[in-house]
Amino acid sequence: MKMVLIVYDTGAEALVEEALDRAGAEGWTRITDVIGKGRTGIRMGDPVFPGTNNMMVAVMDEQTLLDLREELIGIPDEFLKQLPFRVFVSDCEMLI
Repeated sequence: MKMVLIVYDTGAEALVEEALDRAGAEGWTRITDVIGKGRTGIRMGDPVFPGTNNMMVAVMDEQTLLDLREELIGIPDEFLKQLPFRVFVSDCEMLI
């Protein structure tokens, strides 16, 4: 199994959810109003550093991961370069 962590601008909510659905992900967990610092700057959700991100965490098999990759590849480069959007994948096993 693989665990996928997607960090993205809150404005991309529908795009991420639709990609997971089309790839066949059985479920996901959304973490909202994530703040931090990265390649697109500081996002603290305040007047000085406006904006926040969201995170989606999903566990899936290898084929679903490949399908998700195909879905995410279709996101326009202009979007990916201007707004926070990163996808991380790691091996995963269920403990309980």
